[in-house]
Amino acid sequence: MPPVLGTPAGQAGVVALMSVLMAVLLALFGAYGMWSVAAEAWETTGKVTVAVSCADPGREEVEYVRDGAPVRAELDACGHREGEEVALSVADGEVHLGSARTGATTDARVVGVALAVLAGMAGAGFVALYRRG
Repeated sequence: MPPVLGTPAGQAGVVALMSVLMAVLLALFGAYGMWSVAAEAWETTGKVTVAVSCADPGREEVEYVRDGAPVRAELDACGHREGEEVALSVADGEVHLGSARTGATTDARVVGVALAVLAGMAGAGFVALYRRG
């Protein structure tokens, strides 16, 4: 049998505490990549076949070799020269610059999650105070 909290303030405190704990746990599961479904990236080098200036709209094209066959793909980059060799990261059919794909470390993601949870709590607190009048 659950304990009975006699005061509405006690009930509100328990609900608030449980809400914060659930938010932190769910956010940390996401921060540590437990819900991630990203495929492993394949690292290679390729040559720029269509160069695009960073001032112009459009995407560059590169050519790389996969399983002995040349593959042409769009590259989400700009400012390279035609024929320039670049490091590539290929995952799920998308091609990115290898050096630009480093991403956030696990430590940085946890800090971001903690800040997001605190921002959510601040927003909830503001709504509670605003409703009081």
